Amino acid sequence: MTTLVTGGTGLVGINLVRALAENGEIVRILVRPSSLLVGLDLPGIESATGDVTDLESVRRAMTGCTRVYHAAAWVSMSPWRTDLARAVNVGGTANVCRAALETRVERLVHVSSIAAVGHGPIDQPADENTPWNFAAMRSPYYATKHDAETIVRQHVDRGLDAVIVNPAYIIGPWDVRPGSGRSIILCATKRLHGCPARGGTSVVDVREVVAGMRAAMDRGRRGERYILAGENMTCREFLTRVARIAGVEPPRRAIPFGLIYLPAIIATGIHGLNPRWCPDFNLGTLRAAYCDHYVTARKARQELKLQSLPIEHAIADTLQWFENHGYLTRTPNGWRSSRP
Repeated sequence: MTTLVTGGTGLVGINLVRALAENGEIVRILVRPSSLLVGLDLPGIESATGDVTDLESVRRAMTGCTRVYHAAAWVSMSPWRTDLARAVNVGGTANVCRAALETRVERLVHVSSIAAVGHGPIDQPADENTPWNFAAMRSPYYATKHDAETIVRQHVDRGLDAVIVNPAYIIGPWDVRPGSGRSIILCATKRLHGCPARGGTSVVDVREVVAGMRAAMDRGRRGERYILAGENMTCREFLTRVARIAGVEPPRRAIPFGLIYLPAIIATGIHGLNPRWCPDFNLGTLRAAYCDHYVTARKARQELKLQSLPIEHAIADTLQWFENHGYLTRTPNGWRSSRP
């Protein structure tokens, strides 16, 4: 039995592929010629060259596979590059679903995001039935992840056996091209001079997400979506925990949204003129950071038996992985970033 994984070189993908291979499964990963293959040198892992935006390459890679995890996505809080977001997140998902129907795979697990789910306050977190309410975010990523789920459901109506999972803010080891882990690096190296005065989300260990994905493959209900979330916390609380584990002072200054709105507009404008330069700080990251994006994983805990892992373990393991792989260096005065 061969399992195809798209997005196998990302944070979720690497951890998933390694877990499947360590369980004795044959795993085929769809990789682009430019893909950085790190941590994927285990027995039972094979690769197929292609891209989710190329239907024929997806079809070739999927031939002979019985199960598919679709984790490939364009992930960015940039308010620009709508074309790329739509091509990968929507068009790529359509290609994967179409190929899955044509090759008659047994089941597809589509890795979506809580960006495709509505948001709620911490005392009334969103669940799988909360209407999507992120239009005001004006984010290509949020919009296309929402639209991608519509594509999956359309193919379910045509006979595809598919389950959707919606991970929250994921941290953990094997963050090769630091995305969410970038906040841990910035906090540990004391390059954050403040934190959002409001806003927060659910932070989840990548290994908990992988366990939820595998459970969705084995016993998730066809056509259903499952939020894979950890602990709800404010941005300030998350950074305080990171700082405590890293042994540094946390960013204490609470920065009001209005104070940094204009600088964010300027940074976003420069990014629009030079798309190759994508700053950590732009309107997209600002809106996301100040949003109350709290969710509950009650459904996944009941139906998939999702187990909650202490987020402190994920933070510590992420720091250790970054140190072991040359992203961070521990010094007598704290941490130093070893890469730009």
